[in-house]
Amino acid sequence: MFAIANAVLLPASIVALVAVVLTLRQYFNADARETRRRSRSHGPVISRKRGPSVRLAVEVDKPKRRRKH
Repeated sequence: MFAIANAVLLPASIVALVAVVLTLRQYFNADARETRRRSRSHGPVISRKRGPSVRLAVEVDKPKRRRKH
């Protein structure tokens, strides 16, 4: 029984390993890395910061916070 299970498990694990290696090879290819870098560089700028988009050249005094003791 164990010999039959090993005979089925070994080819299945080899096929799975080859599939993983080929997938990772395509992902970490030099051309793929360059394409990802180029798409990130030329993509839209997304900012999640809340606040004014233009900074004024005027100094505004902020109210000072009182520290809790």
